[in-house]
Parts: sequence; structure tokens; C-alpha cells
Amino acid sequence: MKILFTIFFSVILINSFGQIGGNYVYDFLSLPISPRSASLGGSAIAINDGDISLATENPALFSDKTDGKITLQYFNYVSDISLGFASYSRSCKNIGTFAVGIEYLNGGSFTEADENGYELGSFGVSETAINLSYSKSFDSIFSIGATVKPVFSHLAQYKSFGLVMDVGAAYTSKDRLFTAAVLFKNMGAQITKYIDESYPVPFEIQAGFSQKLAHAPFRFSVIVHNIETPKLSYKQTNYSEPSNMPQTYEEQKAATVMQEVMNHMIFGIEFVPTKSFFIRLGYNYMRQQELMIANKPGIVGFSWGFGFRISKFHFSFANAKYHLAGASNQISITTNLNDFFK
Repeated sequence: MKILFTIFFSVILINSFGQIGGNYVYDFLSLPISPRSASLGGSAIAINDGDISLATENPALFSDKTDGKITLQYFNYVSDISLGFASYSRSCKNIGTFAVGIEYLNGGSFTEADENGYELGSFGVSETAINLSYSKSFDSIFSIGATVKPVFSHLAQYKSFGLVMDVGAAYTSKDRLFTAAVLFKNMGAQITKYIDESYPVPFEIQAGFSQKLAHAPFRFSVIVHNIETPKLSYKQTNYSEPSNMPQTYEEQKAATVMQEVMNHMIFGIEFVPTKSFFIRLGYNYMRQQELMIANKPGIVGFSWGFGFRISKFHFSFANAKYHLAGASNQISITTNLNDFFK
């Protein structure tokens, strides 16, 4: 047990310094798998209502409510990059809930050229992660879970293997209206190198809560991400005009602190008038600040989605605005195999 704690905190300390852009391998593990998560700003680790697609991101959400469910998801990212994901969950009485999943990224085709610019052909990029999950609930209000993810990466002729793990915990009130959760995401390391150097995996700590109104069809969620990295800004760009700059050191410091706080925040809201239809909206402040064009923020950083249920199948769609030049789209279909083999 002491060895496990030593490894656990060593991983946290190794990844607790510096900023988060372009420093890691297997960055596809940081993308939201679920359309529901994507539509709520990029993370929804604290909604515990039996949604298997959310449980793939926070293993503590696997439970008897996800028993028998299977989900197929497709993520059309930017350019010709796409991701696919499939997962199945099974509960064992008095033991816990197990799940298996596979995530695949197709990075598209790239032109290969030498140092003089002569084209030599083309090459592809692909990465795969296998998810092996287990969760255990206590008194139906507290649950913990873990997912072990072997990762296989292929970049042109270079290959790499890594091993990462997600560990999460969730508390849900007895009336099922409130959930709070914490997630230690992508703890692990690159085992085999592409060439000579090894790089860290995209470790992240998230925490958050969701609150469903008792007498209105709304659920609100707030997520704090990258808790292990207090400073997420690369350069202060709050103020485009010199006349708008704070006049005193205290004002400037307060503005900087507020931006750093907001950089960690994701906000989401769901409108669920019936069990067969929903609409969702999310806002990711850091995404907007990093990717918007100066003086033309548009709806960069915002995301939305909808879904509906037909017979035994549940369909979801999400659209996330990353830049004025384009957005990503995600779709999923979920069903419960127990409904077909009773």
C-alpha cells in the first residue's frame, strides 16, 4: 500500500509544474469522449444518472444503472482527424461494476517530404486506448472507480506504448438531485519511446458538482479542471486597448487572479423537459481565451447539443466551437442489451 501511495503522489508531482499546451504524448486522451460531456463545455464528471458515456470519463459513475448498456460514439474533430469509441458495462451483485471500452484516433494523412521539400509520399497517424474499468458503490450515495488504459500510438514509422489510469470518486445525494465528484485523470507514463526521448502523459485533476432542480427541468454543472496547474495563461491578453488596462498594480493583480480562476472553470446547463428529449449548453472560458480572434470572440468556447430517445435507443449530438473557422461534431447511440435479452 505504501508503494502505491508513493507512485500515486510521484505522478502528481511530476506533472504539477508548467503549462499544458503541446507538452505531452497521447493528447487525444484529454478530449471529451461523450457528446454529452462535449456539449457541456468539455467535461461532465459529476452527473450520476446512469449515462455510460459519462462513466467512461469518470469510472466512479459506473453502477448498476449502467448494467448492460453499450454505447457507440463518433467524434469528428478538426480537419480530417476523427475518433471512435465503444464501451460496454456489466454489474456483478455484491462485487461491483466492470466495463470495457476501446478508443481509436485516426489522425488523417500527411505528406512526407525531405529537408529540401521534395515529397516522398504520405504517412498516417493513429492512436488506440483500451479501457478496463471497475467501480464500487457504498450505500448508493458514494462510489469510487478506476480505469486502466494501455495506449498504443503509431506516428508514421514510429511507435510508442504507454500505460495510464483514471481514478475517480463521486457523492450523490439520496434524492439524486446533487452530485459532487473528483477525478485524477491520465496518471501514468510513456513506457516505450518513439525515438530517444520520453514525454509525460496529459495528467489532470478535475473536481465539480451538478445540481438538478426539484421542480423544474434544469440541471446545472460546474467543473474545475487542471487543478494541478494553478497558472494556465500563456500571456495576459485580457486587455486589447492600453486605455483599458488597470491603472494600479492592485487592479492589475486582481484582474490576473480572476482570469486564472476563470481559466479553470467549465459551466454547463441541461434542459430536460422529458426523459426522451434534452437540450444542453456549455461554456469553456479557457478555450475561448486561447482560440478566439482578438475583438471577435463570436461563440468560440461555447458548445451545445441535443438528444432524444426512440424505443430502446438513445441518440446524442454535440457541437463545440473551437474557432471561428470551424467546430467539432460528436454523435452517439446508446442502448441496454438487457432490454433485448431479458
